[in-house]
Amino acid sequence: MNTVYGPVPSWRLGRSLGIDPILPPKTCTFDCIYCQLGRTRNKVGITEDYKPKVKVENVVKDFKEKIRGIDLKTVDYITFSGTGEPTLNPFIGKMVEKLRELVEGIPFAILTNSSLIFREDIKRALCNFDLVAAKLDAPSQELFERINRPAKGLKLKMIIENLKLLRREMHGKLALQIMFLKTSDGNMLNSQAEVVEKIVEITNEIGPDEVQINTPYRPPSESYVKPLTNEELMAITDIFKRNTSGIEVYSRLFPRKLRKTKVKAETLEVVIIELLKRRPCKIKDITDSLGIPESEVRKCLDSLHAKGLVKLVKYKGDSYYVHV
Repeated sequence: MNTVYGPVPSWRLGRSLGIDPILPPKTCTFDCIYCQLGRTRNKVGITEDYKPKVKVENVVKDFKEKIRGIDLKTVDYITFSGTGEPTLNPFIGKMVEKLRELVEGIPFAILTNSSLIFREDIKRALCNFDLVAAKLDAPSQELFERINRPAKGLKLKMIIENLKLLRREMHGKLALQIMFLKTSDGNMLNSQAEVVEKIVEITNEIGPDEVQINTPYRPPSESYVKPLTNEELMAITDIFKRNTSGIEVYSRLFPRKLRKTKVKAETLEVVIIELLKRRPCKIKDITDSLGIPESEVRKCLDSLHAKGLVKLVKYKGDSYYVHV
């Protein structure tokens, strides 16, 4: 399976060329109740529990092949994420070094759940990135376990302390990604004002460059998870803006407009399958990502559906295609 995919639209990152250093099945230190990739099939606690399938040479080879078929001027970031927690792969620091030799002027980002930053080798690897987008969804161990369902032994206090250390040691930009949500029975989980205020306190202690306020927009792994309304998200955004200083606050309500590009030298079916392996997508998501007419995308999806390679899932009134 190819370790490089995209470019795909990514909120706050523009058009992002993705690097997946894990590969399916989903392998992570968390089993978040809102994850768009579904339940964690392989939950591990530390790097030594995981034997990486992806080596540096795999990524370099796939990257060279990918960039032959795209216009790098349309790429805003090269982003490590994929089908699990990318820092489980101990080679990510070396991967960044090698890929920087192949491209100039494109920043590197990583989306991490913050769980392994306590490891010095991981902290050093993260310092190779221009942007680290780190997850922080809860202010207490009880909520942390309820929302993120971490592997045994992972403590929120340890994660927070090491985010502070990373902030001091890194030269790039640190963003905190916070997923606010509620449940079908009306429980606001981490979204009620007093809990938000505690997250703000922790945010001020860490001192990131920016905070990214989000809510589930794609089908979550647990059906009882519900997204916030626009009004609820705006209220949370206001709490952050009023109680932080020197930290940029962004809400998913105001995404960037993305440039379009054409897919070259790959069949549409292969490109769409690779995209859906990483995230459920609406038809518009695919057309925005690939710059291909909707009629062609629909025709391709119908073919993939008939072959049993994708399925259609309804969520909040929208239709998402999911890889089977």
